[in-house]
Amino acid sequence: MVGAGPAGLTAAIYLARFHLSVLVVDDGRSRAGLIPLARNHPGFPDGITGAELLARTRAQAERHGVRLAAAEIISLESEAGLLLGKTTGAAIRARTVLLATGALNRRPAMPDDVHDEALARGLLRYCPICDGYEVTDRPIAIIGTGVHAVGEAEFLRSYTPDVTLITPNGAHDLDAAQRSRLKSVGV
Repeated sequence: MVGAGPAGLTAAIYLARFHLSVLVVDDGRSRAGLIPLARNHPGFPDGITGAELLARTRAQAERHGVRLAAAEIISLESEAGLLLGKTTGAAIRARTVLLATGALNRRPAMPDDVHDEALARGLLRYCPICDGYEVTDRPIAIIGTGVHAVGEAEFLRSYTPDVTLITPNGAHDLDAAQRSRLKSVGV
């Protein structure tokens, strides 16, 4: 298994409970660890931090015999009927590899301390699906441009009438159709 976010760890637990030998290789950069308080995870009606959710799920996986390796897979190749995953420190052979690598954040350009404080206070969020509900009827600014930012703006517009799209580079990269889509939803 490559990736120890919630999906990868959940899959690892199921596979271990099928009496399979499971090794999870992860570089420790799960996006879920950045969630200040997740209120959409079943079983935690008052919420749970992303870091605590990951810690609990890792512990549960280990109780079922899942082995965890802190490493980054740098290549994956087929060799003699097996898959060979090369890390920065070793090679790992497996019959099957499940990729649960998650999403990659595009971090805005800002000093580390400002970024970290905004993240901790819930002022900076990376997952519209996870966090849209948390900002219902509050002003939202999306840092980005292009088709991805337009899609996020349209999605978040269902949570608040006050959505602003901020370009990280000084000028938006939006074609006429994208501008029309934004205008039609009031962004």
